[in-house]
Amino acid sequence: MIDMNKQSLKKMLGEIVKVMNEEKQYLIELDGAMGDGDLGLTMTSGFTAVYNEIDNIDSDDIGVVLMKLGMKMNSVVPSTMGTLISTCFIKAAKEAKGKTEIDLLTASKMGRAAVNGVMERGKAKVGQKTMLDALDPGVKALEKAAEENVDAKTAFNSAYEAAKQGVEDTKKIKSVHGRAAYYGEKSLGRPDSGATAVMFIFKGMAQSFE
Repeated sequence: MIDMNKQSLKKMLGEIVKVMNEEKQYLIELDGAMGDGDLGLTMTSGFTAVYNEIDNIDSDDIGVVLMKLGMKMNSVVPSTMGTLISTCFIKAAKEAKGKTEIDLLTASKMGRAAVNGVMERGKAKVGQKTMLDALDPGVKALEKAAEENVDAKTAFNSAYEAAKQGVEDTKKIKSVHGRAAYYGEKSLGRPDSGATAVMFIFKGMAQSFE
């Protein structure tokens, strides 16, 4: 059972900022090989802005908080990935509306709403070498954890491990979306940068329960 509130959400975002700062250069290099190379910068600046924004939100309603954070992310990171992460916040917000605390079941529903939002917004499916290939397995792990009623630390560690495996699996897939699609066969053997960024988000989430 997990009861997460505004303060634990802030702690989670703080850990995500730490991870993004640590992995910034790696994301820049990974994204630069097949994309425009700004992913490390956009993820760091986006999550830093979101983390700094949370104390300015005069509400403890997790739905309200996430909705405003999603809008902030969208304004700070005007890129495809920024839009998709913003979509995750906004779709998750709808599942948390009216709640000042959320349990693991609600968290898993928020995750599923985020997956569906990204599929709809990005016109992509799981298995097409996108962020979904880390997001979907991570959310599936949370859904399984909610069914088994495990503790938050175990749940989010499982989600991180599942996302990590998802990133590994993207090495076997050819890119069909974004700039990376131009590289076709050359994209094989490389992990997807968007999925890698999502894996780092799950890593930060897991670290917040240490």
